[in-house]
Order: sequence, then C-alpha cells, then structure tokens
Amino acid sequence: MQIYKKKWRNYLVQVFKFSLIIVGFSFMLFGCYKKQDTLLQVHVLDNSGASVKGANVKIYAEPTDTAIHNPILINFTMLTNESGTALFNMNELYQAGQIGVAILRVRASYFNKTGESIIQVMEEVNNECSIQLE
Repeated sequence: MQIYKKKWRNYLVQVFKFSLIIVGFSFMLFGCYKKQDTLLQVHVLDNSGASVKGANVKIYAEPTDTAIHNPILINFTMLTNESGTALFNMNELYQAGQIGVAILRVRASYFNKTGESIIQVMEEVNNECSIQLE
C-alpha cells in the first residue's frame, strides 16, 4: 500500500511539472507582441486624376488648446515619388497601447496649385489619403 501511494504521488508531481512547462512555453510563444508599422501614405493628383511627381507634401498637427502654448510635435515635409506618393512613417509617434495616433492636416503643393485634407491616423495600419491639386 505504501509503494502504491508513492507511485501515485510521483505521478502527480510529474504531471504538475509538465503542465507548468506547457503553460510557460505558451506564455513565451503567445505573450510576445510585435508592433506593426504605422504609416501615412499621401497620393497627390492633378485635376485630371493623374499622379503628380515632385509635389511638396506637408503634414502637421494643430493644437486644439490655443490659450496655452502647446508645442507641435508633428510637422513633416516630403516630396512625392515617381508614382505621386509620399510615405510617412509614424512609428516614433505611436506608443503600444495608445488608441489612435493623431488627427493631421495634410497640405500638398506643386508650383501654384495646392490641395488640403484632414486625416485621422490610426495605429498599426497603412493610412491613406488622396489630395487633388487645384
């Protein structure tokens, strides 16, 4: 009878150890979360709908509280590429766990034509905006 109790106890200890190992590995595998890129892709088009190469694209945030001087953290400028697209990487502005990144004003200009839009940049996705120059 004594031998039977020891075997049963050893079996329970081994099952408990095995279950702890399985739980530990599952935390290691599923507990790590890789943050995805937060991008803003701006397409600049002319009146006919064709892409504009070399257009100046500026994105910036305007402070909502005008009584107190708030520094503007987002103020970037870029030229469009061959396909009329400017790609802004917003990873440095987004922190994990944050809901939403920013509401930005997007302004594009090419010689004497300009266009403007407002976009809400969402976290960990490729946000897109099209601006037509007039």
